[in-house]
Amino acid sequence: MKQIAIDFAPRTLRRTLYQTSAWTWLCTLIGLAICIAAGLAARSLFDQIDTQEATLRRVHTKLNERSDNKPVVKKVVVSDAQATAVNAAIAQLNLPWRDVFDAMEGATPKTIALLTLEPDAKRNLVRGMAEAKTSDDMIAYIEQLKKQDFFTSVLLTKHEINEQDPNKPLRFQFEAQWAGEIP
Repeated sequence: MKQIAIDFAPRTLRRTLYQTSAWTWLCTLIGLAICIAAGLAARSLFDQIDTQEATLRRVHTKLNERSDNKPVVKKVVVSDAQATAVNAAIAQLNLPWRDVFDAMEGATPKTIALLTLEPDAKRNLVRGMAEAKTSDDMIAYIEQLKKQDFFTSVLLTKHEINEQDPNKPLRFQFEAQWAGEIP
């Protein structure tokens, strides 16, 4: 026969604790342990956050002290002559050297010895001196320079035979101008 649970006694805490199953006690203890672990982990995270905020406040304080201690920089006034000189130097430095050399290299045959190149940034001009064995080589070189797309004009400015050299080469000077802004 099956046991019948008849209980007319009043419900008290002692009686409820006595009737609670072991499984319920185990789940309660596990839940309590999880809550305690979560609380400790949260407390650890809050401590880390507090430490980082304190470090951040110290860094901000140091940065503010450094920015407050910056010396006042005097405003430098540049005269028109200085500005012109600086702009001329910058223009000289900003010559399109790669394009000039590529155009010269593309036009210079083995029969021509290129001796000097002198740029003039104000006029977008390069002056050169070269040597050739014959006047035909010299003329062919000047014509070849004129065919270069980079140069807008090429002029033969001077030529002479170098009597001091035993081969007596023809030394000549030329000017090649390229397109660009001329101030």
